[in-house]
Amino acid sequence: MADNKRYESTFIIKGSLEDKDIDPVVAKAEDFIQKNGGSIIEMERWGRRKLAYTIGHETQGFYVSAHFRAPGAVVSRLERMFSLDENIMRYLTLLMPEAAVKGRVAMKKRADEVAMKREAAEQTAEVSI
Repeated sequence: MADNKRYESTFIIKGSLEDKDIDPVVAKAEDFIQKNGGSIIEMERWGRRKLAYTIGHETQGFYVSAHFRAPGAVVSRLERMFSLDENIMRYLTLLMPEAAVKGRVAMKKRADEVAMKREAAEQTAEVSI
């Protein structure tokens, strides 16, 4: 386990797929990582977003970011799996240095605090109406 490094793999699933068809694609990536000696830290589903440019007649994509620990050899096999899956349009896997992990945790904590304040303000506004 000591040689397992932390990675972030972001991939874009075809936006023309229905929501029920996206779950198996995400589950396939998650299972692949775990079956090849990795462990999932977090799977973030960013949702549907407009693409900056058309990719194979697709104007939207469903973005997913997988944070995991795994041996380095898993990355090339994972990216090979991504390239063979016709539902995955693009992907990028990055090694996450500890400094980046700390910054990400702090940023996420701040975003959660802002979201909680916004939600509290909306509830207060609803009560006063």
